[in-house]
Amino acid sequence: MRFFISSNIKSNAPLYVTVVLFLISCLIYWIINWFFYAAKFGITYEGMFSYFFTDPQFPERVPIAQLLEDMHIQFFIYITFLLVLSSLFLHKCVRETLKYTLVGLSFLSATGDVLSGLAVYFLDSAFIYLKVFMFLSFQVFTGAMLFLTLKLYLTKEREEPPERSLLYSLVFAFILSTLLFAVFNFFLFISKLGLTPESVASYYAGNPQKFIRPKSLEGILEVVGPHTVSMGVYLFALVHFAFFTNVRRKVLLSAVTLLSALADNFSPLLIRFVSPEFSYLKLISFLLLTASMVYISLVVGISIIRHRAKAILLI
Repeated sequence: MRFFISSNIKSNAPLYVTVVLFLISCLIYWIINWFFYAAKFGITYEGMFSYFFTDPQFPERVPIAQLLEDMHIQFFIYITFLLVLSSLFLHKCVRETLKYTLVGLSFLSATGDVLSGLAVYFLDSAFIYLKVFMFLSFQVFTGAMLFLTLKLYLTKEREEPPERSLLYSLVFAFILSTLLFAVFNFFLFISKLGLTPESVASYYAGNPQKFIRPKSLEGILEVVGPHTVSMGVYLFALVHFAFFTNVRRKVLLSAVTLLSALADNFSPLLIRFVSPEFSYLKLISFLLLTASMVYISLVVGISIIRHRAKAILLI
């Protein structure tokens, strides 16, 4: 991620073209997100009520597994989008307070949008208003960052190297989001597959006694394919932050994290078409992946806190 530290993007033609095209892609995503969110959840009280409770006259809650899966996907996209967009926005020649404000509020509104869904589900439907507000805030703050960054790279504005304190804050926000994402992932796994080898095997290989059909090859590949790429990119970003800390055995940590992710992704194929006994591999690899994500996040987060504390003492 060269643009995290480079302040000469415009002078590097291949990098500059790549960044501009990426920002255009972000703009397209930002526009589509309005329509997707309206279609999926709704941006009115009535529309969002229908998502959570299906029918206003005979309210029945959406299955918790579906809610957690939607939150899982939504939060993953938010975090990845914010990490890269924010790193480019930090090159903008504006006051640091504005950078802190837009980046911080973008992460907070993204988190609030996702968490407010749980508040609606478990507490009260009145939290729908909070969820709508958080989504609109996310779109406004990320839209401001996006348009300011596009203006930087599409005009003759001067770049400036981002302050290390800003980079530390961005990485710290990413780390906190990763911890929350790991929690979502854990409870999603429990709600869909359970935490026993038998329940995992039944989910993929089927169980006639419980009237559970086995997963089809197409159904498994629809999950395995996107997850292999998306989790690979996400874990690469997470693991490479650990390389800047004093953690020991970095090669082992990287290998365990990425290999457990691969095992977690491909073990469903083994369970379904080789043997249900591979449910042990699925369960162990998932728990190992979750533990690795939490451990790396804590290591990086503590390292940043110590560094900032040391800088304050030196001042």
